[in-house]
This record gives sequence, structure tokens and C-alpha cells, in this order.
Amino acid sequence: MALDCVIRGGQIVTADAMYRADIGISDGKVAVIEARIDASAKREVDAHGLLVLPGGIDVHTHFDTGVGGSATADDYESGSRAAALGGITTFVNFAFQEHGHTLRSALDREVAKAKDRAYIDFGLHLVITDLAAPASLDEIPALVRDGFPSIKLFTAVGEFQLSDADLLRVLAAAAEHRILVNVHAEDGPLVDHLSARLLTQKRRGVENLPAARPPEAEALATARVAGYGSALGCPIYFVHLSCRKALDAVRAARSEGAEVYVETRPAYLFMDESRYALPQREGNKYVCWPPLRTVDDQKALWAGLRLGEIQTYATDHTNWMAAQKMDPGHSFADIPGGVANVQTSIGMLYAEGVKKGRISLNQMVAVTATNPAKLFGLWPDKGTIAVGSDADIMLIDPEHSVTISSAGMESKSDFDPYDGYSTRGWPVMTISRGEVIVEGGKLTAKGGRGRLVHRRRYQPL
Repeated sequence: MALDCVIRGGQIVTADAMYRADIGISDGKVAVIEARIDASAKREVDAHGLLVLPGGIDVHTHFDTGVGGSATADDYESGSRAAALGGITTFVNFAFQEHGHTLRSALDREVAKAKDRAYIDFGLHLVITDLAAPASLDEIPALVRDGFPSIKLFTAVGEFQLSDADLLRVLAAAAEHRILVNVHAEDGPLVDHLSARLLTQKRRGVENLPAARPPEAEALATARVAGYGSALGCPIYFVHLSCRKALDAVRAARSEGAEVYVETRPAYLFMDESRYALPQREGNKYVCWPPLRTVDDQKALWAGLRLGEIQTYATDHTNWMAAQKMDPGHSFADIPGGVANVQTSIGMLYAEGVKKGRISLNQMVAVTATNPAKLFGLWPDKGTIAVGSDADIMLIDPEHSVTISSAGMESKSDFDPYDGYSTRGWPVMTISRGEVIVEGGKLTAKGGRGRLVHRRRYQPL
């Protein structure tokens, strides 16, 4: 058998198994998995002492995204470069509908941004912001056929927020066409009311952000949208769930038969709201929506991951330059939301989750690769290590020491939220469709090799 690459002697980990074997790769696919592969190959990778996992799939990124007249720091080139160095082999970005324009135009605009830029494979979600645009919902069947079978809705955040009436129209259309709906769940009217009241009281500092966007706002929207989805027969996927109360709302909806899936993000697992009390406006750097929560909320999220109540772990990578975050004219309501995560997310989940006994290695694979692949139409090509699947693989060295430094990150942003964090155990090699693209902490591939993936409908978990 002619092979392009053989990965030898590693501990292979999937969502439901762990075993030692060699992996043979040919034409970008896993061709053979055996205890020992005798065939020679163009490239031999010694994986003894290493963990061999499916490449990470980040189904929530915002590369080159415009918010409030500004664009995020990372584009498809820099964002995918950072992701590859972190062990991620596929990402799904968001194509935002502009008011008065079609969904197709949003998709075309995003494809043009990404053309010949990405280092790794990628897909696109469509974000619906304006049902007054001509025949927005009528576009959905053709978009699904073309490989874009997921949409996103906002229940808060000004320019993106839909009314409940429009939200129901979208959920009904999604149910008809059997597609998964991503939801940013915060109660917009409550957030707006609380924010206005705080600003009227001249409470402008970032320390007021948790009071402006409390857990109750997230739980209310979560319960409402889950109820709408259940009544209409539409599966709901809550992005970046941040708190115990929202997770309780999910549990209640599931107990009534709703089909609900949950994502959480690194920021909520590794940071808490004490960051907003930092002096000299340093807390501004950690603004995200929903905001960082309490240590108790962190405990609830880790338990949710361990118990399988949270199905995916994705970054919501929305990063900015420090000057954009630290503008002295900004109140808590004006600071752009989001932080960098793609280069650090996998390594930190291994260090803080697996090595500290909060989740197992198999659970880590489930939430970073297998479940995202199934829910977003990438399975079985991606999300596992199996004969016939894409050879998207990361190798983790349990003994590799890392200290995160803002200056050492590949992101275009000039600060990293985890600057100074040190640990042992980190991704050391990334293989995308059989090509070693990261080795020894260096990117070895050329930009633009990433392919736009045309996805299938979701597979229920």
C-alpha cells in the first residue's frame, strides 16, 4: 500500500475509544489503522508518548466581522493561522445579513473575504438580521442545498436583534427545512432597560457590565426560545451559554421534550467576573456578551460538560485591538465584545479540563470534534479518526510546557486574555487533510490551502 504519511505509536483518542496504533494516510484521508503498519510512507511521524486526537472543530468564530462600524482584528488569514497552531483543523464563521440585502449576498461577500486566505477548512453560518429584506426566508432551501444548513439569530445586541414575531417566523421556516438554529440568547429589552438605568445613574465603568447583562437575561431568553422551538418542532443550539440559570432553563426545556443543544466557550471556563474589577480600565479587555460570570457559574459549566449536558466547546473568537477596548470614552455598553481564543482553546481545555480531572479525554474529543461535526453536517468526514475520514489530526504532548505570551500569539490583536498562563501539555502538531501544517510550534503550510466545506443537515445527538 502506498501511503503519504504514517503516524506511528501514538495513543489514539476518539469520543468513545482509546488505543495505541499506527495511522496510515493517503490522498488526505485515513487509509488504514493498524497496531503496526509495515508499509513505508513519504512522511513518518513518531507519535510515541503523544496523544493523537481528531483535529479541533470550532463552530463559532468571527473572523473579519463588522460590529458597530468596526471590524474584528483577525481576518481569515490570521484567524485560521492562529487556529491551526492551536490544533484546530476546521472552523465555521458567520456571514451576517446586511439590512435590506439578501442572505445570498451575505454568503457571497463572506466567500470573497475568505478566498485564498484560510490555512484550514471552513464553513459558514448565515445570520438573519432583517426579514424585511426581499424573500429572506424563501432563500433557505437553496442555501441548504448548497451546503449551508445552519442559521443564527440574536435576541439581543442592537443592530442584530430580531423581534419575537420575526424570530418565530424564522424558527418555523427552519423547522420546515430541518435545519439547526444557532441562538444568541439574552433578553434584549431587559438588557437595554438595565443598561439605560445604569447609565442614567452615571455608572459607566466596566464593573457595571454584569448588572447590565445579568444571568436572568440569559435564562429568560433561553427559556423563551427553547419553548418556541419546542412548539414549532425546531432544534435549537444555544451558543456561548455562560451561567447556571441558563443551563437550568435548558434542563427544564429538555424535560418537556425540546430538542436543545448547548455550546460553551473558553472565556466562561477560564475567567470570571472579577476581571471587571481590575484597575486602569484593564477590565475592558475582558468584555464579552454575555459577560464573564461567577465562580459558581464556572462550576456549573464544568459539571455540564462532564455530564454531557453541554455538547460543544467553541471559542466565539471575536477579538479587537487594545485601543478599541480601552477607549476612555467608552461606557460598559460601548466596549466591543469578545476576546481571542482559537490558539489557546484546545490546550487550555486539555490542561484545565482533562489534566485536572474535570472531564475525560474522550469527553474532550466529543465536545471539540465529534459533536460539532455531527451537529453541523461535517460527520463522518471530520470529527473522528476512522478509515475513510479526512486526516484532520492533532498531536498533544502531555509533557510540553507552554507559557502564553501576547507577543507570541499569531492573532493580529495586540493582547491575549490569557497572557502569562503557564501549563504542561499542549498541541504540538496539526495535520489537515493529511498535510502536516504545524510542527514544532511553527506553521509549515501556505495560506489559502483551506477549503470551503459544503455541509449536510445536522445529525441529532
